[in-house]
Amino acid sequence: MGLATVELKPTFTGKRGFRLNSSIRHASEWPISEVSSDLTVQVGSSSFCLHKFPLVSRSGKIRKLLTDSKTFNICLSSVPGGSEAFELAAKFCYGINIDINLLNVAKLRCASHYLEMTEDISEENLALKTEHFFKETVLPSISNSILVLHHCEALVPVSEDLNLVNRLVIAIANNACKEQLTSGLLKLDYTFSGTNMEPETPLDWWGKSVAVLNLDFFQRVVSAVRSKGLRQDVISKILISYTNKSLQGLIVRDTKLEKEGLLIRNRRRNRDWL
Repeated sequence: MGLATVELKPTFTGKRGFRLNSSIRHASEWPISEVSSDLTVQVGSSSFCLHKFPLVSRSGKIRKLLTDSKTFNICLSSVPGGSEAFELAAKFCYGINIDINLLNVAKLRCASHYLEMTEDISEENLALKTEHFFKETVLPSISNSILVLHHCEALVPVSEDLNLVNRLVIAIANNACKEQLTSGLLKLDYTFSGTNMEPETPLDWWGKSVAVLNLDFFQRVVSAVRSKGLRQDVISKILISYTNKSLQGLIVRDTKLEKEGLLIRNRRRNRDWL
């Protein structure tokens, strides 16, 4: 796999841009000074040509790695979330506003821990920003918690060490039991109003959405909602939905294997005829 180099190049506006070669598709302009880069950071197959000062002002880990002023190259091969997470964290160090969302909050939280971007290093640092989003936007919502939990799968063991996984599982269980009470009251309203058709409740759709989780995380969610008192009939529906999705995946894989086997048999038959 080729090396993806990220370097600062002069742009038509006189600024220096953050330019990547064709092996990385996303690219953006960084509003920084005309000072040439004095540090190369290697993250996986990507090489970032950056500046020491903004990085050490926010990252405790990079500050430790640069205690020797003669260091111009560092390797951060273990950054959770890889080069994408590091790029966002680096932009944050440069004072660029980054979009923290449901798709990246888990890897940014893990990356900020790895890079030691805490309040001890600088106020309003990335760890605090991601934790705030986690508490305010992710944990109060079942669907948001499930989505972020799914993204935590690729971040183990860091997501486990930071207690993100456990907090998400508990949040899902607590909110599920609240939804159970709300759904029960909603069904009572429909019963007294004489409506025959029951509305789809949040328990119906979120029970289906947990099917995206891997088996380990799914089992932990089921165990948590059971311990919190979720009805057995709801748990049974969740288990059936997860099983059906797993079987569909097996059927797709089996179909592919059958097609590959058929192609091999046809090739052998053609060779025999020749």
